[in-house]
Amino acid sequence: MTHIISLLQPGKWFDRPHLLPPNPGLNDTARPTEAKVNEILQALKKHVPAVNQTQLELTSSGAHSLVTLMNPKENYCVGDIVSVRVEMNDYRGKPKTYGGDFILARIHSPELKAGAAGVLEDFNNGTYRVNFTLFWPGSVKVSVLLMHSSEVLSTLWQAKEYCNDTFIFTGTFHNKTLQETTRCDINLSTNETVCEFKDERNQESFSCFKPKTLPCETLHYTRSRNSKAACLPDAENQLLKRFGFSLLNILIILSGSVNIMFSVLDRVPQAVGKCEMGMSSPTPSGFFHSDRWSSSYCRMRSFQNVSDMNQCLQGKQVYLRGDSTIRQWIEYSTYKLNDLKYTSKTEPHAPKLAIDKKRNITMSWKMHGFPCISYSPCFMDGGLYIAQELDRLAGGENTVIAISVGQHLRPFPLKLYVTRLMNIKQAVTRLLQRSPLTRVFVKSENTRKLNSEIIWASDWHGHLQNLALREVFRGVKVGSRRCITPEQEEKVRS
Repeated sequence: MTHIISLLQPGKWFDRPHLLPPNPGLNDTARPTEAKVNEILQALKKHVPAVNQTQLELTSSGAHSLVTLMNPKENYCVGDIVSVRVEMNDYRGKPKTYGGDFILARIHSPELKAGAAGVLEDFNNGTYRVNFTLFWPGSVKVSVLLMHSSEVLSTLWQAKEYCNDTFIFTGTFHNKTLQETTRCDINLSTNETVCEFKDERNQESFSCFKPKTLPCETLHYTRSRNSKAACLPDAENQLLKRFGFSLLNILIILSGSVNIMFSVLDRVPQAVGKCEMGMSSPTPSGFFHSDRWSSSYCRMRSFQNVSDMNQCLQGKQVYLRGDSTIRQWIEYSTYKLNDLKYTSKTEPHAPKLAIDKKRNITMSWKMHGFPCISYSPCFMDGGLYIAQELDRLAGGENTVIAISVGQHLRPFPLKLYVTRLMNIKQAVTRLLQRSPLTRVFVKSENTRKLNSEIIWASDWHGHLQNLALREVFRGVKVGSRRCITPEQEEKVRS
């Protein structure tokens, strides 16, 4: 039986008042239910191919498949829909009889620095249709890429749900004179005494083996390393190694162009209505043109110079919470704005605070908490859970919060991710109830480099998590922000 020392016992956080648990007297009627989490999980499982096939020659092959332009015309108008048909074949050149492949499609005009995503429709019989909205005039190239076959996705799902030892986490405890390191995880099955770091309200926790000498509250940071453990059967492992994720597998199975006629429009059309908090975004939600992103459904303001950025941020308190993809926002802001300066130099994953005294701008970043996948230290003195931090904020019309959670949870079962999102959503709801003018933005996941480790880092995992994020925050008055890596952005435009 595990012996637990709970860090929510009275007095345990005497040296860290910012980590005290939320007031138990707060309204708890909106606590996420197990039933709601399971409902979302069941809906997500419909996107997982039910395939049991590990023979390479029977899996989907981009090189042997066919993509054709449907109802081709000599010219098109801005705003038209262009459709292509995808007929998927296996390595023998024979038609597939089921769907589920992970396909990414886009249109792009390199000379215009323009690009947009397509919308895929799976007919579940080996054929697909991709619709592209023509957002700009000029010559447009169409590209369709097979990222993972349905057979690989089925294997990736097994890995996500059952390979829970992908990473080994360690926690470092220290005081002024002593330092000790122990193993940490979401669930530690052991007969030894552990330190449990638990959010009672939201029923989330992680544990570390208790150090021999130091108390639990001296946990300073965690770090991780890949365990390299093979938890899948040999056939599935071979499928991933041979065909799971490699540059040879990322095959452009159509690359062509169509001509778009200048209609009555003499420029790229702009959305009419102003963007409002809580708006639901369509797919695609926008496009690149002239190296700038434009929304397809509402009018966004673009900050092109330092003066515009300073004017927007003046008097604001900006709280950035999440992984490194949102940490880049404070890094970019301090790089771009000469008067916004860090209060101190910190480690990469340590909490960051920047202030512009002249314009009364405060911007801070903290990691989302455990698990943090990084060999560099992820410091715990920034707080353990985003939901707890949100419950401590007063909010207000000059308070802006941006949240990004996902990359570090890709290796874990979806239930952990959905539960955490539900807890954050409930905390956001409570914040907006007591302070309706607070602006909260939830950022979807970035894509990763194509050479990322497939078994835990595949963008298909991110795709499922983005579907979950949209469902969890449906109807909540928050803004959304879609982000991609610089490498993927360059790929979309070029």
